[in-house]
Amino acid sequence: MNKRHISKKQALKNRTKRLVLFIVILGVVIYGPIKFKHIKLNKSQAVASERFSSELESIQEFKEIKKSIDNLYGDEDKINSIKKSIANIQSKLNDNITEELKNEISDLYAKINEISAENERDLEAYSNKINSEDLKGFNDEEIGKVNEITNSYTDLFKEKNYIDAREKLKELESYVQDIKKEANTRRIKEVYDEASNEDPSTREPKVVKGILIVNKEYGLPDTYAPGESEEARQAFENMKVDASKEGIYLNAFSTYRNYWAQNRLYNNYVANYGQDPTDTFSARAGFSEHQTGLAFDIGGADRSLWAMEDFKYTDEAKWLKENAYKYGFILRYPEGKEWKTGYMHESWHFRYVGVEHSENFKDSDLTLEEYLGL
Repeated sequence: MNKRHISKKQALKNRTKRLVLFIVILGVVIYGPIKFKHIKLNKSQAVASERFSSELESIQEFKEIKKSIDNLYGDEDKINSIKKSIANIQSKLNDNITEELKNEISDLYAKINEISAENERDLEAYSNKINSEDLKGFNDEEIGKVNEITNSYTDLFKEKNYIDAREKLKELESYVQDIKKEANTRRIKEVYDEASNEDPSTREPKVVKGILIVNKEYGLPDTYAPGESEEARQAFENMKVDASKEGIYLNAFSTYRNYWAQNRLYNNYVANYGQDPTDTFSARAGFSEHQTGLAFDIGGADRSLWAMEDFKYTDEAKWLKENAYKYGFILRYPEGKEWKTGYMHESWHFRYVGVEHSENFKDSDLTLEEYLGL
C-alpha cells in the first residue's frame, strides 16, 4: 500500500516537471522570435530616426539659405550663382533627399555664412567710420535724429537684413554730412558776428603754413594796408600772357582794397540788399581778402559778366579753373563749399598763395580752409 502511494506521488512530480519544461520550451518557441524581431525593429527605428533628423536639418538649412540670400550683398556673380543653386535644389526636394542633395545644401549654407560674415565686417567698418565723425555743433533735435537712424540700423543688423542695414548707414552718413555743413554754417555766423564786433585795431593777422588766412573767423586790423602784392601781380601778368596765346583774354578788374574802401562797399550792399544776403557775397571791413593785396577778381573779354554768376560758363572761367594753379592762384570760393567758406561760389575770385601751395589744388574743389586744416 505504501509503495503504491509513493509510486503515484513520484509519477505526479515527474509529470509536473515535464509540464514546466514544456511551458518553458513553448515560451522560447513563441516569444523568442518576437523578441528578436523587436530588437531588429528598434534598430530600424533608430536608423530611420537618424535619417529623418539629418533630412530635417538639411531642410532647415535650406530654409535659412532662401531667407538669407535676399538680405545679402556682395559680388553679383556669386550671389546669382547661389540663387541658381537654390532654384536647382528646390526642384529636387519633391524627390527623396539624397546624401548628394544634403551635401549640396551644406555647401550652399557654408557659402551663405561666408558672405554674411563679409557683410558684417563691412557694415561694422562702415558704422565705425560714421561714428568717428565729430558731431560738434549738432543741436538736440539733430542728435536725436542721428540716434533714431542708428537704432534702426542696429535692429536691421541684428535681424541680418544686411542690404537694408547698409542703406540705413548710407542714410545716416548723408544726414551727418548735411548737418555738419549746417552746423558749420551756424558756427561761422556766430564767430563772424562776434569777431566783427571786436575793436579792429586789436586784431592780429593769422598765418598758417606760411599763408595769410583771411575769412569770417580770422580778420585783419584796420591799419593793415600792404597794397597790391607785386609778386601776385607779376604772376597774374605771366598767366595773362600765356592765356592770350590760347585766345583767352584775362583782366584783373579788382585787386587790393583797404579797410575803409571795403567798409563803404559793404555798407552800400547792405543798404541795397540787407545784411544777411550781403554776407553771402561781400565781406565786412577787416574780413576781406582784398585787404591782403593777394586777391584778384578776374574777368574776360565780356565786361558785362565781370563778378557775375554766369561768368563760370565762359571759356575764360574754364581756362582759369584748369590753369590758374600753375601760376600760384587758387579759386577761393568753389561751388558747393559755401558751408566751409561762408561765401557763395565766385568763379572770378582768385587768391595768390604761391605755386608751392597752389599745385595741391589741381583738379580739385579744395578750399583754403580745408587745405590749412581750419
